[in-house]
Amino acid sequence: MARTILITGAAGYVGGALTRRLLDEPDTTVIAVDACGMAHGDAGLSGIADRPGLEVVRADIRDRDRLRPFIERADAVVHLAAIVGDPAGKRDPDLTREINTAATQLLADACGKSGVGNFIFVSTCSNYGVAEGELPVDEDAPLNPVSLYAETKVAVERFLAEREDIPHTCLRLATVYGIAPRMRFDLTVNQFAAEAVRNRRLAIYGEQFWRPYVHVEDVGRAISIALAQPERSLGRTFNIGDTGENYTKRMIYEVLAERLDDLEVDWVSIDEDPRSYRVDFTRAGKELGFEVSRRVPDGIDEILASLAAGEYSDPDAPRYRN
Repeated sequence: MARTILITGAAGYVGGALTRRLLDEPDTTVIAVDACGMAHGDAGLSGIADRPGLEVVRADIRDRDRLRPFIERADAVVHLAAIVGDPAGKRDPDLTREINTAATQLLADACGKSGVGNFIFVSTCSNYGVAEGELPVDEDAPLNPVSLYAETKVAVERFLAEREDIPHTCLRLATVYGIAPRMRFDLTVNQFAAEAVRNRRLAIYGEQFWRPYVHVEDVGRAISIALAQPERSLGRTFNIGDTGENYTKRMIYEVLAERLDDLEVDWVSIDEDPRSYRVDFTRAGKELGFEVSRRVPDGIDEILASLAAGEYSDPDAPRYRN
C-alpha cells in the first residue's frame, strides 16, 4: 500500500539515515523537510536528491503556510527538527523554546487537523535527568529534566498526552552514535573515538555517570518499525535502545583502550552535568519487536575504521557539530 511520510529535520544526523531507509521500502514517498540553515547544510540528503520517491522541501518548521500542503498529503509525520543538545540550546534559549516547543506544538496541531495518521515525536532519554536507585528506569518513571533541551522535549510530550485529537507516538532515544550521511563528532562515542585517534589522550569529565547509547541506524529502524505498526505504537511512549547498552564514560574509554594500546586518559571530576540514568528498553522489544543490531564496540570499530581510511580529515570542523 502506497504511503507518504513527511520527515522534518531530514538533512540532519538521524534524518539522513532515516530518509534513506524509508526510500528503500516499497511504495514509500518521503517528503524531506529541512531549512538546511546549519553548518552541515543539506549533508544528510547529499547524493540522493534524484532518488525516486523523494521530495526535498527547504522550509523552516515555523513556516506553517509553507508546510501545510505537504502535511495534508502525509500519512505520517516524523518530527526530528529541533535545536539538539545542551550546548546548542544554551546558546539561544529563546530560540530553542520557540522551535523545540512552540513550533513543534503548532506542527502537531496542524497534523491533527489535517488527519495525519501518526505524528511520531522523537524525544530523548535525557528526560529522566537524574534517576535514583540502582535499577534502570522505564517509560513510567518520573521525568526529571535538568537541561533546557530536555525541558522542551518534556513540554511537548505533556502537550501530546493531553491531545486525543492528535494521533501520536513518542520515541525517547538513547544517546545516538555511529557513522551517518550527516556525521556528528560532538556526541560522546563519536567524539571520544575521534579525539582518541587524534591525540592518543582523552580528558574525561564525570566518568561515573551512566547513559544509554544507540546506533543511528538502529534509530532509523525503530522509527520505521513504529511507522509500520500504528496499531501498537499510537498513543504509546517507547524508550529506544537496549538495556545492555547503558555505559559510563569510563566504560567507553575501556572499549577504546582495548583498541588503541597507547591511549592515555585524564580523569576530571565535575558536578555541573549531573545527568546519570540507566534506562530499561524492554517495552519496545516486547510491544514493537525492536532489537538493536549494533552495540557500542561495533560503533567504535566503524568510526575508527572510517578515520583510518581518511574519510574525515577534520572531525573538529563546524559541519560535524551542532
